[in-house]
Amino acid sequence: MSNYGPPGGIPPEQPPLGGDGTPPPPPPPPAGGYGAAPPPPPGGYGAPPPGGYGAPPQGASGWDVGSAISYGWAKFQANVGQIIIAGLVVFGGIVIFQIIGAVIRNVLVQDPECYTDSNGFFQCDVGSGFVISLVATAISSLLFFVVYQIIGAGIIRGALSITEGRPFTMSEVFKTDRIGPVIITSVISSVIIFVGFLLCILPGIVAAFFLQYALYFLLDKDMEPMDAIKASVTFVKDNLGSALVWSIVSYVIILVGAILCGVGLIVAIPVSLIGTAYTYKHLTGQPVAP
Repeated sequence: MSNYGPPGGIPPEQPPLGGDGTPPPPPPPPAGGYGAAPPPPPGGYGAPPPGGYGAPPQGASGWDVGSAISYGWAKFQANVGQIIIAGLVVFGGIVIFQIIGAVIRNVLVQDPECYTDSNGFFQCDVGSGFVISLVATAISSLLFFVVYQIIGAGIIRGALSITEGRPFTMSEVFKTDRIGPVIITSVISSVIIFVGFLLCILPGIVAAFFLQYALYFLLDKDMEPMDAIKASVTFVKDNLGSALVWSIVSYVIILVGAILCGVGLIVAIPVSLIGTAYTYKHLTGQPVAP
């Protein structure tokens, strides 16, 4: 019998079968050898890489209109006393200011002297009081604009302080720090919007939409007027959808407040402004106090 294997044509012997008639399993590959499965990645399947790379920044992904309204309403309730007192003081001051301006104009304006001239034409002489009245009206309107902008900036400052975890106080509303940049920013924005309204109205609406966050950047980031205006335009452009949705919702909130005999504005305006500050903070990636 040959020692060189079975003769040709005869198949080699099969390995012995197991107890149930199946062949035994093949031996496992040696550890660390070719074909070994790589170790699973740390942290489990789908875990983000370390260091937060690729995590979405806080901004549009963490903002929605419902959360802005809820936040504005909740913070209004938490600061309702100071907000209402400040609102009443501001409203009363505006009314008194308007009354004083009207009285001054009426005192300066003389009743016109009307007569029929020799040619039978009816004429009226308004006198010098008319010119003085125009000057007084211009001055009072300018003063009202300045006071209104100071108060408006103070309310924005108060809304921003709420988003930073501080309570709303009347002292925030009547602060006069950065009064110069506030007035300059407001004047530039108002001129741009006014010119836009002269150009068939729609450009003015667009300008107001893109410039609405200028004072927020001015007060929150201590920017200069032109830098704040540019930042507002860039901010709205980069968050166009969210900014547009919130502008519409904010307008509707104030409109509903005005429809309710104006009394609803005591609630609508603060909720809208706090919601706007919340939107600004979120979309610029800043933390918002719960």
